[in-house]
Amino acid sequence: MLPAVPRDHPQAAEWRIRRESYAHLQEHAIPAIWLGAMRVLELGSGCAWLSYRLATLGYRVVAVDRLDDEADGLGACRHYPIAFPAVQADFDALPFEPHQFDVVVFTGSLHYSGDPATSLREAVRMVSPGGAVAVMDSPMFRRDADGEAMVADERRRMQAEHGVAEPIRAGVGFLTYAGMERAFQSFGLRSRFLRSRGPLAWRLRRQVGRWRLGRQPAAFGVWVAQ
Repeated sequence: MLPAVPRDHPQAAEWRIRRESYAHLQEHAIPAIWLGAMRVLELGSGCAWLSYRLATLGYRVVAVDRLDDEADGLGACRHYPIAFPAVQADFDALPFEPHQFDVVVFTGSLHYSGDPATSLREAVRMVSPGGAVAVMDSPMFRRDADGEAMVADERRRMQAEHGVAEPIRAGVGFLTYAGMERAFQSFGLRSRFLRSRGPLAWRLRRQVGRWRLGRQPAAFGVWVAQ
């Protein structure tokens, strides 16, 4: 049922954000280049809920992730009633011929890249002329310092809750508005960010956390570049 979850789900507020972002993707990335059987490449798909949703709408989708377990990796795809290709690969080294997808979307995954600009370049290489690149639900900040503080907070939480002093985590952990704009401009693409705001109670808790943590909270939404 993702991105829909019950109201009492532990991550209900986070999935509310995902639902908003999914709506942004449908409204601003996909219809703009509608050509019939839309070809979509999902990068960092996890359990591929987005690919499944798009497949039910008749799109030709390919899900890519490095993990293949059945909880939050590509192994979950076998439970969907609609089959679609699921490819285990790194999104910095995609095993596809270029320029064959109408939309390439990173689903909550670009911030796991060690070099987001390089990962975006590989995504742009996959897009057909007139297509779009979308980056959905990576934590966004205006300042690097706030993003770095968030990553440090997560490490401290892992230490306190799980006793892991230095968790293995690939990637920078966050993105900045200026960095994304520079990257898209370098590829000759025009981009815009569509913010997903979430429920009021969730926003209020985050503003309280802003003063408690001494940093800006992350923003979420969808970048669309064409």
